[in-house]
Amino acid sequence: MKHGRESYYILGEGLITGRLFPLGLLRWIFSLFYRDNPINPSGENYAPPPHECDDDDDVPTPTRRFCRLFDKGHQPDGVGLVDLGQLMETETGDPEDNRDSNIPAGYTYFGQFVDHDITLDRTPLSQTGMVNPEELGNFRTPSLDLDSVYLDGPQANPELYESDGKSFKIGNTSDVEGLGVFPNDLPRQNVRAIIGDGRNDENLIVGQTHLLFLKFHNKLVADNPGMGFDGIRRMAVERYQAIVLTDFLPRVIDEAVLNDVIQNGRQFYTEDKKGCMPVEFSVAAYRMGHSMVRPSYEWNRIFSTGGTRDIATLKDIFEFSGVSGTRGVGDPPFFGLPTLPSNWIADWRRMYNLEEAGGTTHPDMNFARKLDARLAMDLKTLPEFEQMNPQPPAPLLSLATRNLLRGRLVSLPTGQEIANAMGISPLTPDQIVENLALDQTATVTDNGFDTSTPLWYYVLREAMVQANGERLGVVGSRIVAETFVGLIEASPVNILQGNPGLTFSMPELVVSLPDDDVNPLGD
Repeated sequence: MKHGRESYYILGEGLITGRLFPLGLLRWIFSLFYRDNPINPSGENYAPPPHECDDDDDVPTPTRRFCRLFDKGHQPDGVGLVDLGQLMETETGDPEDNRDSNIPAGYTYFGQFVDHDITLDRTPLSQTGMVNPEELGNFRTPSLDLDSVYLDGPQANPELYESDGKSFKIGNTSDVEGLGVFPNDLPRQNVRAIIGDGRNDENLIVGQTHLLFLKFHNKLVADNPGMGFDGIRRMAVERYQAIVLTDFLPRVIDEAVLNDVIQNGRQFYTEDKKGCMPVEFSVAAYRMGHSMVRPSYEWNRIFSTGGTRDIATLKDIFEFSGVSGTRGVGDPPFFGLPTLPSNWIADWRRMYNLEEAGGTTHPDMNFARKLDARLAMDLKTLPEFEQMNPQPPAPLLSLATRNLLRGRLVSLPTGQEIANAMGISPLTPDQIVENLALDQTATVTDNGFDTSTPLWYYVLREAMVQANGERLGVVGSRIVAETFVGLIEASPVNILQGNPGLTFSMPELVVSLPDDDVNPLGD
């Protein structure tokens, strides 16, 4: 099954590879869903044929270079994790269920943009299809250097740049409803985005965020005509790192923990781990962003409350992208148009509080959902899984279930084990289930997850218990803070050393651009 097998090269351990859904667990899932289904008229336990559930072991799986901050931990039963994951994706956007945080929604997708900047594997494979561990490396360097935007620069990647050798190419939208054409899309060829990291075209908001950084770079070029490409790139990377350090992180983690890491150094992501990605960060703590996703968005004057079309759903946000915009035969991206339709351009006044930088914020600005163990319902049906044919049972589609099983695959320690290793008091069993829905409470306690809590779930519950879902708690904050500070310190451009007083924010970046880039469609 596509994406069913994953591999991790962990320093000191070698290559770890396995199925998120082992065959025994797959048989159990299929038996539940097909016992009374025409595909299984006998009602017996159903083991699906290989093309439905099994991986082709001859197909290589990309790997990355990871490390551990803490020892391996207790591993729970996979059946309990499947049950719990299914109960987490419940948010439908009901107005009565107001779970907004105080974090503007743009930071949800800025966080995803950052994730794509720090992790991407392009490991070369041998002719046998096997990976040589000695050649393994995280192609997307574990540093904050915007190589997801720049790649290797205009000489090595001229397809990204204009003929001046300094500016990025920008794409045009497709006229719909007589709106006209706008320079507000990623550059494309046959729908495919010509950008440094194709994953940034997997959903519309990340794609438009990538476009912001292309335009910001071009603005720096225009404002500094005598400066060469390398100088412009350095300016952009410094401000990008400042956004992460002084704008994004203080909103999503405990600022006291962040300041402690900056001032007193890293305790767990130590120098001997430089150049690797901590599994506790990548597989658990930084997946906090999944809980911040909204079921729907006030997107622009057209797709909004009171607009000429309905408010944009999360499914729409995936539909209007080059990568995820096809969910089957006859369903091309952009409904057959070559580029993004003009009516889907972002209104950034609805995604960031631009008043913080002297701009204008829309009264209907979107806020991210609170950090907690509840996720948007549409995360059960992401396009990469919907495209499978035949479509597997619901548990195999669930992002939450996959997150939990991924932690089990790499033997992550529990939240309690990490808290103890950090020398802090872990959440009590009562705190783990405090104010949970009854079905989640029962599943958590029945499986012992209240005393041995999967790390990703622990980080989300800790955020709600300690910070009312407005930011991460102490365990999650420590993992995220140490990782990001380590990534900055490992970067060729390092503002902590070279420009420690620099501050910058996403609102500042947005308002530095012309009004036509902030809200091209107007009110």
